Amino acid sequence: MRKLLVASQKGGVGKTTTSINLAAAAALADTRVLLLDADPLSSVSTTLNLESHPRRRLLRETGVDLPGVLVCDVLPGLDVLSPYESGACSDAEFDDLLRLLESPQFQASYGCLIVDSPPFLGANPGQLVGACDGLIVVMRAEPLAHRTLPAFLELVQRARGQHPVKTHGVLLTLADGEAEGGPCENELRGRLGGRVLEQTIPFDAQVNRASERGRIAAEASPDSPAAARYHRLAEALKLAADPLPLKKAPGAAPLIAAATAVLQSVGAPNPPDSPGEIELPPELDLPSFDHLSMIGSPSLTLPAFRPPPSAPRARLRPVPTGPEEDAPVAPIARKPALRFATSRSWLLGAGLAAVVGVSIPFIPLRDFVLPITVGLGVAAAVVLALRLAATAPEADKKPVLTVKPLSRRVKRLDNTDGRKGAATRLAALTRKSPSGSHRRPKRM
Repeated sequence: MRKLLVASQKGGVGKTTTSINLAAAAALADTRVLLLDADPLSSVSTTLNLESHPRRRLLRETGVDLPGVLVCDVLPGLDVLSPYESGACSDAEFDDLLRLLESPQFQASYGCLIVDSPPFLGANPGQLVGACDGLIVVMRAEPLAHRTLPAFLELVQRARGQHPVKTHGVLLTLADGEAEGGPCENELRGRLGGRVLEQTIPFDAQVNRASERGRIAAEASPDSPAAARYHRLAEALKLAADPLPLKKAPGAAPLIAAATAVLQSVGAPNPPDSPGEIELPPELDLPSFDHLSMIGSPSLTLPAFRPPPSAPRARLRPVPTGPEEDAPVAPIARKPALRFATSRSWLLGAGLAAVVGVSIPFIPLRDFVLPITVGLGVAAAVVLALRLAATAPEADKKPVLTVKPLSRRVKRLDNTDGRKGAATRLAALTRKSPSGSHRRPKRM
């Protein structure tokens, strides 16, 4: 199955006209053709006036749960599929539709697929480029038309990735009043060289007249200049190289068969087995708890412990101890906070300094009193600063609570141990006392 993507750098260059006439030329060469209108504006349906076609059907009416409209036998052997004509079509739905077109059941019924793309390949170029194996770029022969071609080819290259897509070349179309072999065409052929296709589509008034009647120039007037070029281009691209009898594609049957095959290949996941059907190996056989019954799962909520605001938070630090000795518990170091007192001292000192500084000019003092007063004030400020520097860090430190770990050997404190301890101490005192202090006096 030949799959050709017709693209352009911008609109209004004859891209949709080229897609329609190439599809018609391939259908007239005895092959079944599907023309995919991938432009969200549905340019193919508008150009051919397919809204009133008698064989127009929604895909959902045929049993395919996807948006779009299928028009069969626009020409003998030519069908048109418009995903956006019946409403919005998301990227995911368009991907599903492309999956149907790639299925073997669909490709067995069509010999050629031609995709009419939006200008600059739309919002998702990878979808369209990945669905085709050939590409032609339609360009209007006009001044500076080549400036956007490198960016467009780079976009195609990024969208292609690892998918093999053959770029057949650039198809030049002429505007009204532009003769073949004109300066614009010669300039583009000189700049692009072998990238330009041999066929040039001239301006043809019969193409417009055929569109006004809802017909295609390649079928209505095949001998016209533009239609003849389209026929030769379809032959050069070998779009009809896979001829198929028309009876192999009766209406929407290929899409329905493709949708059925895709759904069966994907399939719905099998529901998991119930717990009672799971067989455990002997080593993992678990006891049964059927004799237990519980009305509801118990819930226990404990209030979170929060220390009072006034209590300082203490950090726990374990103290290393020997295996047989118990280390004493270090007392909690607590020092009074001096923030309030410090701030009050600073305020008091600043206030006194301000009062003295303001009052000195108004108090009659001797000459030696002023230096002494200033010296005492400076000395007091230095002493206060040193005191704050020595005590402020200690006040900011948080008290550390040292907790000794539990000893491995737990002693029982009962009456028997108390008596044994007293006897042991008495024996120790007896051993330490002088040898002659306990001798009895001799009898006289």
